[in-house]
Amino acid sequence: MEFDLFVGIDWTGAQPARAVAVAACDPSGVVRPVWPRDRHWRRQEVADWIAEQIALGRRILAGFDFGFAMPWVDGVGYLDGRVPDVADMFALWDLIDQASNGAEDDFAGAAVHDPRLHPSFWITGPTPTHWGDGSTKRRVVEVVAAETGAGTPVSLFKLAAAAKQVGKASLAGMRTLKRLRELAGDRLAVWPAEQPAAGQSVVMEIYPTLFRKQALGGVRKITGRAAMADAVAHFGCTLSSDLPEQFDDHIGDAIITAAGLSRLAGKASAWNPAGLTLDIARREGWIFGVGA
Repeated sequence: MEFDLFVGIDWTGAQPARAVAVAACDPSGVVRPVWPRDRHWRRQEVADWIAEQIALGRRILAGFDFGFAMPWVDGVGYLDGRVPDVADMFALWDLIDQASNGAEDDFAGAAVHDPRLHPSFWITGPTPTHWGDGSTKRRVVEVVAAETGAGTPVSLFKLAAAAKQVGKASLAGMRTLKRLRELAGDRLAVWPAEQPAAGQSVVMEIYPTLFRKQALGGVRKITGRAAMADAVAHFGCTLSSDLPEQFDDHIGDAIITAAGLSRLAGKASAWNPAGLTLDIARREGWIFGVGA
């Protein structure tokens, strides 16, 4: 598939959203940071920016660093069976948006405390009794990632890990994706729930750790220009001149993701990974590159 721009997006569920970072790689392999209009990106501004690029006729491949859906348990559904009418990720996004009570900039803090969602989360303290062995708290792709050495994504439901608030980031992200999908209409496909058609842009879930491991053989964060130049070179890319010598790990993850996507998008197995079924695609989603 051919794209005009490969975009990596590091995410946050915090309010205000001060840790969002965006980077882009063009077809020639030059990777650059995309700086916000103000000091920080707002989540809604990221959706607006992607929609603007699509409206200009550019075909975008954008990778977001958060979970696109929750685990689905056969015979039970989402959220331990409390939402029987929610049968796919798009309906789940509607639920999260409703449970967020209209909070500004797609913040989803209220959703964690909604009675339909709250009982499934591990908020604080030791392992709660409802957690069991944790098998129903992980999506299939998270298990595959661990088994194949891609990394060990944290369960969306585990909020007790203060440094890894994947759950809050994912809930906010689902609201942003819902917004972006409404803005872009049929010019956008959400992979793998939707298979891209000719001319469509694509959004997908990514895991920056996978690209760092591929490029440097380790999971350490990249915050210096020299190390990043070596990392993106692994994917056949170069850095733009406006990337400073030192930067935070958020823009670092966005840059390595944009570079990694530019290479991975040309790999047929990435679009059809082992273990991905139609039901998993529409209910749980998949991390692009896992199992490729």
